[in-house]
Amino acid sequence: MMYLHKIILDKDHARKHKRQYEKDAYFLHQQIWGLVSRNENQKRDFLYRVEYDQYKNVQSILLLAANKVESTKCMTVYVSPLYDPKITEGESFRFKLRANPIVKRWENGKMKEFGLIVDAKHKLKREGTCCVDDYSLDELIQEKGMKWLVNKGLLHGFAVKNWDVAIGNDWEYEVKVNAEDRHPFLIRTLDFEGILEVVNAEDFKAVMFKGIGSAKSFGCGLLSVARV
Repeated sequence: MMYLHKIILDKDHARKHKRQYEKDAYFLHQQIWGLVSRNENQKRDFLYRVEYDQYKNVQSILLLAANKVESTKCMTVYVSPLYDPKITEGESFRFKLRANPIVKRWENGKMKEFGLIVDAKHKLKREGTCCVDDYSLDELIQEKGMKWLVNKGLLHGFAVKNWDVAIGNDWEYEVKVNAEDRHPFLIRTLDFEGILEVVNAEDFKAVMFKGIGSAKSFGCGLLSVARV
């Protein structure tokens, strides 16, 4: 069982913690954990995505969780009935996804992870191509992001066409586990929005609950859809 929630931040709370919401992905992650936590041994069984306005202010949070979440002093929660979408093959949906696309490969005997776009830019640089002059960043994001999404579709029962998908917001987030953390790590996200077609209903429904990508923490991986 899963429940879909829309969360609205209290305005005073949002203003007070504006910088943390903007700069510290772990701060928001902790807020969500606090809402869904049932016991200290709980494993992560939720996905969420933050909706921002043009000034990077938090507008709302979409949360898919295994339990119903209740409102708090700082957050007003609206919850749908039991989330159980009916999916059939051949249907088309408008979708939104924020993902943390990564590339995995062996280097020096170890499996390492690299951000998709950063890795692509480094590869161009090694090949002597200037991303700014010879290969625009927007083109790079569209090409590499689309290839990543197509491959995910093959795994998860959906198909997309290049002209039906917009890819943008190549954002970088710093994650600190605590204020004294001297070695924060960075995640880079891409936003995908467009039209997809279901080719395998069972696989597609599964990914709606499990999320897309191997890196689904910190607001990544939630695939939200609406019928066209």
